[in-house]
Amino acid sequence: MKLIMKPMFLVLILLLSCNNEELFVEPVLDVREEPIPDDTDTETITPTTTPCDFNLDNVTANSTIVINCVMDLGGQTITLPAGVTIVYDGGDIINGTINFGTNNVVSGELLNSTLTIAGSKPQMKDTTFDFDPKRWGIVEGEVTDDVALNNTIILEKLFFDIKTIGVFTFKIDKLDAYFKVDGPINKGVPSVRAINIPSDFNLVMTDNSHLRMQPNGHFRANLLCILEQKNIKITGGYLHGEREQHNYNSGYVDSDGSTGPTNEWLNTMEIRSGQNIIIDGVTFMDAAGDGLLISGSTHYTAPNHMRSQNIQIINCKFIRARRTNLVLTSCTDVTIANNDFIDGGIDMPNSEGAAPSADFNTEPVRTRDSSGNLIEWERVDNIIFRNNNQQITDKVANPKAGGFLFSHGNGPMIFEENNIDSAVSFTTIDGLIIRNNNIGSITAGTADNTYRTNFVYGNEIYGNTIKNGVIMAGNGVTLRNNIIGGTNGIYLGPGTSDNTMGLSNAIIKNNTLKCSKYGIVSVNAITNTLIEGNTIEILAGGDAALSLFNTAGINNENANFILKNNVVTGSKATVTGAHATQINANSISLIDNVFGNVIINGGKNINFTGNKIEAPYAEEGLLINKDCPNSTFTNNEITYYTSKAAWVSCVKIKDGLQLTNSVIINNNICIEK
Repeated sequence: MKLIMKPMFLVLILLLSCNNEELFVEPVLDVREEPIPDDTDTETITPTTTPCDFNLDNVTANSTIVINCVMDLGGQTITLPAGVTIVYDGGDIINGTINFGTNNVVSGELLNSTLTIAGSKPQMKDTTFDFDPKRWGIVEGEVTDDVALNNTIILEKLFFDIKTIGVFTFKIDKLDAYFKVDGPINKGVPSVRAINIPSDFNLVMTDNSHLRMQPNGHFRANLLCILEQKNIKITGGYLHGEREQHNYNSGYVDSDGSTGPTNEWLNTMEIRSGQNIIIDGVTFMDAAGDGLLISGSTHYTAPNHMRSQNIQIINCKFIRARRTNLVLTSCTDVTIANNDFIDGGIDMPNSEGAAPSADFNTEPVRTRDSSGNLIEWERVDNIIFRNNNQQITDKVANPKAGGFLFSHGNGPMIFEENNIDSAVSFTTIDGLIIRNNNIGSITAGTADNTYRTNFVYGNEIYGNTIKNGVIMAGNGVTLRNNIIGGTNGIYLGPGTSDNTMGLSNAIIKNNTLKCSKYGIVSVNAITNTLIEGNTIEILAGGDAALSLFNTAGINNENANFILKNNVVTGSKATVTGAHATQINANSISLIDNVFGNVIINGGKNINFTGNKIEAPYAEEGLLINKDCPNSTFTNNEITYYTSKAAWVSCVKIKDGLQLTNSVIINNNICIEK
């Protein structure tokens, strides 16, 4: 079978686009990995405009022709015999057709938009192709929609077609051009919703390479896309979205009747069902939607579903996406390492950030059927997010921007050794490990997921330095061996109007807290939660080391809320300087802790034993302000300072309060100083 090359592009028909949702039948691929060549020792060839003083009419078989001049074929067709090699040496062949024979070889530098290739498919002399936009009709700079669309057609077809003649590395250096990628899908012609990338392909760009999305009023488009392709590496370059030029009020209706009122499906790049992909050193800028979306084809439960798999996103920069800089919706085995995330979701003069206004999110779509059974339309798992950095240019102007969200997903997921100024949060997820990071704050779970042991479990947070505290709610979280600062160190169980929910099956252990107001605060229902071995320091002016509330256990059931072997210090005028502990909780045990003064403001089934209390000057050691039925206060050591305030006492029951007989206070050691 013969291959015909027409001017401007080859006639290989591309049937896929990044928004084509028809069934894709995966081809059998001849996978070939090509190293990116090292150009340090490449000889520089100076182009020439000198006309040739010879032609190709009488070329003999198995000969080598060196083109060091300009050969204008004048519209002629030249037929080559077998085995001929045509080598570039600064010259050109233009304005005509070469009919190749068998086993012909040609230098890629000689291909251009005016040269038609017919006959047998030639072999490229080099598997690397250096793209010169002027030789292929690319128009740079600001252009009309028609010109930008033509740029898209030229570049995409050249990617696919030049690979068919043996090119595996496509190099772009100086290029600054707009590409129109919005509009309806036209089957049988190149995609007009993305510049698609073929399998077994290296796209190498430089700091001089700028691909820009033509401004539009559409609601779904991608500048670049990998659609159901494999073994691709994209290196370097800048991908520019059009968030500040986008027409957000266009009211566009697509060819299938759909509309997109939020204009959030506009990405600088999408990997949809890509396999074995490396994105290295690419800069994603100013997407009207997301900077990079990694997704899958069809639904997760469909037999032909294909998630993106074995993806590496390394050494990239993500800048100012209107919604989220990097999004995962349907993928597995993804590594995200050594990237910079800058100003995700910030407000800009012509476009406010769109929810969730984030730098990163895992957000597979999940719903429930009429019986409440989970339906996974998409799935994200096996994710490593390592050694990434975040920047927010103006935190005051953009307080909502830049979060790192694990909205949904399945483990294992590893988030480690990152430097993050803003919050890291997760909701409905299992097997997430957040370790050894510098983080602004953490929101670990949501109260709606309390007791959901089948969906939210096995999430661990350890070894981190957390500047502005931790919020914990939902189910199945371990928080250990962290250094935690902020106004409130750890806040347990918030985020619900249903006070039967809050936090379940949690461990908070061996953390070091240094806070300006509260150390640990609990609200709503706390069950099966252990707080053990933590050190809590409250700075001057702080309110309390512990403020503990628990609605679980109100009917005398065992909520199993335990605080054990914690040490409180602070800035009060005593040896330890410890601030107060306030308790209004049901079914709570406080055992062998070192506290400041303790205030009981109600609750039931309180087991308070083996603790050491040092009251600040002018404070009671143990003050009971409200009845607390079925509670026991025994075997505690309480130090109080009558030398500083003669009226204070070891244990005081509020004047006029009558405790029920089920409250037991005995065998406490009172040390008066």
